[in-house]
Amino acid sequence: MHPPRPESPAGPNCQLLYFTTYSVTQDAALLAAITNAYSTHPEGASLARIDRATGRMEPLAVFPGPAMQAYPYFARPRSANPAEDYLYNGTVATHGLNKSSPCLDPVSGDLYFVWGREDGWGLLDCVNLRDGRRRTLLEIPPERCVGYTHLDPSRTRVLLSLMDSRILGFGERRSNNREMSENYAKYGLTTQLAEVEVATGKLTVRWEEPAWVTHVQYHPTRRDLVLYNHEWTWPLGTERIWMKADRGERVQVRRPGRSIRFRESPDLGLDDVAHEVWQENGEAVIYHGVRWDAPGHPEQFVGRAPVDPEQPLQEISIPRDRPSFYGHFIPSRAGDFVITDAIANEKGLAQRKGNLISRLNMDWDNGTMEVVPLCESNTSWHTQDNHPHPVPTPDQREVLFTSDRDGTRRIYSVPAQ
Repeated sequence: MHPPRPESPAGPNCQLLYFTTYSVTQDAALLAAITNAYSTHPEGASLARIDRATGRMEPLAVFPGPAMQAYPYFARPRSANPAEDYLYNGTVATHGLNKSSPCLDPVSGDLYFVWGREDGWGLLDCVNLRDGRRRTLLEIPPERCVGYTHLDPSRTRVLLSLMDSRILGFGERRSNNREMSENYAKYGLTTQLAEVEVATGKLTVRWEEPAWVTHVQYHPTRRDLVLYNHEWTWPLGTERIWMKADRGERVQVRRPGRSIRFRESPDLGLDDVAHEVWQENGEAVIYHGVRWDAPGHPEQFVGRAPVDPEQPLQEISIPRDRPSFYGHFIPSRAGDFVITDAIANEKGLAQRKGNLISRLNMDWDNGTMEVVPLCESNTSWHTQDNHPHPVPTPDQREVLFTSDRDGTRRIYSVPAQ
């Protein structure tokens, strides 16, 4: 294993962008970060760039207060029970940065993000990591809020999940997120999957989905094909992952009746699948799943779903002598390896949480994997902000991740081998 290298300065809390986007430019020189360094609130959220050669951090877009509550995993009301405070993350705000929204074009250095004004309107902005120039592309009315954004292969359009803002009207406190997806069905709410032309700001709604949709991702080479999720929709094992092409029907990626190679599931619906991302060559979707009731510790598996819905899924379980827990699984361009933060050593096993950043060398032909630990993350996992969310750099030579291993959230890097 390697000692991780700090990439963000000591002192302020810093974290990567979310795992559906790169956080570093193509030349690996500049890093985009979410930080509270320029905010008056401890859970504030602004955008910054970090020069990886010098470690110098500079502001790109500054918001003084806490992050806006557009994605509840990042900003949620405090629990009525103080013992549950670790499940929640900061003060609810109706304006400021939407922390789930930033999406980086690693080639140009353009960083797209959504923030909210005090009057309830949202804005899709673009700021460049190299020259700091910023412009507004779109105004978003108060009745819609954004889950995630994603840039198309030609880098000319930004995909948005425009959720019905009533999804966030859950009152002062709640016990989980299930009620949010249930409200979509109860009240007939929809999420608009829409795209914005980068050059003109023109908005086009591609279709409306009768579900709470957060992750949206263009196919790596085709703008007409979109991967998306139904967030917190039961049963978790079959209702999570979807894709749709223009003028095509919605495709349920993991569904009863689609055969699975290498792994047998006692009940597809009782598996918990998530963190779906495109394999960067566009041949398949890589996802992760877990069977929580497995003896000893959860049974984690990595899945691969070919774009052709008639081809079988491939699901390979992490060897049982490698304990693993909740985590994220991000593939290489070709899908020959997957980076994860879920693997645990003896210390992690005792704490019942993943504490290693690891590389899984996948053998999709034979249904096996080799687990190669890269470093210890040792993060607390207390909130989404402190989750490692490891991602390879565009050149695949390094892995970036977030950790509060020393008490403050920082961004770290480690060689990918």
